[in-house]
Amino acid sequence: MAIGSSRNDRRFDDRHPGTGLICRIGDVEMDVLDISIGGMKIPPIPGRNTFIKNKLDFILISTHWPEMRPAAGQGEVRAANRTWLALQFERPTYDLMKCVSRHVGTLLWGGKPYGY
Repeated sequence: MAIGSSRNDRRFDDRHPGTGLICRIGDVEMDVLDISIGGMKIPPIPGRNTFIKNKLDFILISTHWPEMRPAAGQGEVRAANRTWLALQFERPTYDLMKCVSRHVGTLLWGGKPYGY
């Protein structure tokens, strides 16, 4: 179930709802709004000014896969408004890509997809 895109969308990869993913930046945890293999959207970070091209270190946590260790990553802010920040993954780690692929597989095929 990919979220539709606009003609001005810079993403190359399908978006998927972030339901079940938590992003931790510093001591703040927030629900992921949507995610793709290339990045994610999160709510603005409370009490913190964030600008385009800022790099943010984060931890991605899956509530669908609680046995999977949290995945560390870094993202560059590519777009922002009052309701979301769009982060593009920078040099994504194996653990981060595993977390994203399992999340998307769970949304698309339900349960624990074959091979996971």
